[in-house]
Amino acid sequence: MGFSRRQTIYVALQPDQVWDILTDPGAWLQFDDQLQQFSPVHMTGNRLQVADRVKVVPKALVRGFVHAATAPPATITTVAARREIAWRQTQPGGFTQQRWQLRATVDGGTELTRHTEVVGPLAAPLGAALAAPLAGDVGAVGARMVHMASTGPDVAQPLTIIAGGSGYLGQRLATRMIAAGQRATVLTRQPTSGATYPQARWGQDDLGPLHELLMDPAGVNIVNLAGKRLGPRFTPEELRLQRASRIVPTETLRAAVTAAQEEGAVVHRWIQGSAVPLWGSESTTEFTEATSPMADTDGPDGMGRLVTEWEAAAPDNAVFVRTGIVLGQHTEITKGLTAMARSTTRPSVDGFLPWIHEDDWVGLVQHLLAMHNAPTKVVAVAPQQTRLSEVIHALVPGQGPRSIPVPAALLRTGMNSIGMEPGLLMGSTRARSIVIDTMGYEFLFPTISSAGEAVSV
Repeated sequence: MGFSRRQTIYVALQPDQVWDILTDPGAWLQFDDQLQQFSPVHMTGNRLQVADRVKVVPKALVRGFVHAATAPPATITTVAARREIAWRQTQPGGFTQQRWQLRATVDGGTELTRHTEVVGPLAAPLGAALAAPLAGDVGAVGARMVHMASTGPDVAQPLTIIAGGSGYLGQRLATRMIAAGQRATVLTRQPTSGATYPQARWGQDDLGPLHELLMDPAGVNIVNLAGKRLGPRFTPEELRLQRASRIVPTETLRAAVTAAQEEGAVVHRWIQGSAVPLWGSESTTEFTEATSPMADTDGPDGMGRLVTEWEAAAPDNAVFVRTGIVLGQHTEITKGLTAMARSTTRPSVDGFLPWIHEDDWVGLVQHLLAMHNAPTKVVAVAPQQTRLSEVIHALVPGQGPRSIPVPAALLRTGMNSIGMEPGLLMGSTRARSIVIDTMGYEFLFPTISSAGEAVSV
């Protein structure tokens, strides 16, 4: 099995600007933090050309060191001015290759596609160990390119403040907004160095930086993703932690916004994170924007109540984005599902698993921020309603038949043993959006086969 990952992003730079970055060997370590080395071995000029050779080493700790000591230099195989550049590194019986393609957009920006692949008998180990880092968050790449070549975003456009932006989805939203030339700042209790997006410290007792952001002359959007990751087993203690990480920060943020509005602040839109409820494993009832979550019956115990209180803490005019399982290369649920898919087993329960690819989740939020009249509720799931068995097959399609059924009790025990909530896989919620089509959003990954191909290793 080979490794192949194609990723596309919009960058608010002209193709000439992106091309100047890609053909400058000294720029690669600046725009891709997953590289620990990109150094010329032989060049015929001061810009990368066909047949030039460079030492390419990803950040992979010990494996990266071994790779640096044993792998040959990569060769520039394609240079088509302002359209495409590619390098290839040979391995026994195959190669690792990365291809960058540029397409001008009507607004003067660039659609940038990066295709990373490994071919040959060593594709599986090299793909997981070395190529996967090279195919990390392409949004961060685009954001760094914009930092390198742009004079900065238009300050007349609203500032988007992302609470909980240091989490998985928040980071991806922030980097793609920065790459698109938009203004975005992440609220975090612990700012980190080297981030590709602006950060502001905040907390219940430290609201000064937040107030300053809220008073932006162009107005602000709020995207509230504050909260501990859903996934750990839903014990009473976990419920307490989930509640503390969601409801209290949301109430704090709402109070800060209200106080700022009394001083003249303008809030254009509040996007409120939420979740698709988990129902019983035999459920086939549809959940849409017209469905109200039922706090006392949505399982696991306490989860429905948590979601209800989380939404209630937000302003009444918020846009509630109820998200299903997010499939992404680095999400914990994707890793767990992939491990299950690689076995010869199959779960004895086969409920509906509401899912969405991470790029479509980001795209939906960006679309909602740009809309003049946004719906008040959005069920953020892909249009294809899919059962658990179909998701597993799509993640590892070449595995063959999975003939050994895993009883529900054993699956529950296994999920508990790794600290994950069994209801994430053992429930069944047949979720569907009835408003996304009317919004004009087109899914990048509408089917589980396309999403599985994009996230599997």
